[in-house]
Amino acid sequence: MATSIIRVLGDSGGALTRDVASEIDNLIAWAKDGVRNIKTDTSTVGNVGAGLDVLHTFSLNTPNRLTTNGDYLRVRYSGNFAANDTDKRVNAFFGGTVYEGSSVLDIDGAVGWRIDATITRISSTSVRVDSALTVNTFRADSAGPPNISTDGLSYFNICRNLDITGLPDLGANATTMEVKGEGAANNDVFQNLSIIELRQQ
Repeated sequence: MATSIIRVLGDSGGALTRDVASEIDNLIAWAKDGVRNIKTDTSTVGNVGAGLDVLHTFSLNTPNRLTTNGDYLRVRYSGNFAANDTDKRVNAFFGGTVYEGSSVLDIDGAVGWRIDATITRISSTSVRVDSALTVNTFRADSAGPPNISTDGLSYFNICRNLDITGLPDLGANATTMEVKGEGAANNDVFQNLSIIELRQQ
């Protein structure tokens, strides 16, 4: 198709068809083989009252699909928790299935959270997710006497590795990616960054 377009434009007054065609082939190879950003979202979205609420969402659709086994996504989500004594959580989903599904935790400080994930296509209907949830918190558990591990500047990290199966054909259908947060009051949990990168075979 590229050659047809170039021939319509003609060679007069410009680069030779063979040279332009070669350069377009190089660009196509670079775009296909490189890791490229397909989504950056810096909007600030918080939860609304109790229950899980959608924070950031993205539809993985043409041309940014996992079309070949081995294609993968690099994902970074991050945000903050409010400084109050309520239980909170942040969860991440791919195709409606939760892969970071922590329960509510007693997080009292105004501290940050981050989810990093690599989502790799295993088959047309399954992916493997390697993910980590990191929370930088001043007090992960407010019960009991002071404790250096929970009252000082501390953190916890949860790592997971799981397969999500039974998805609609990844090469032919859009796939929804979501982050959800839960607290007791509005904006107990909020997200202000999503970066999603795609590597296709």
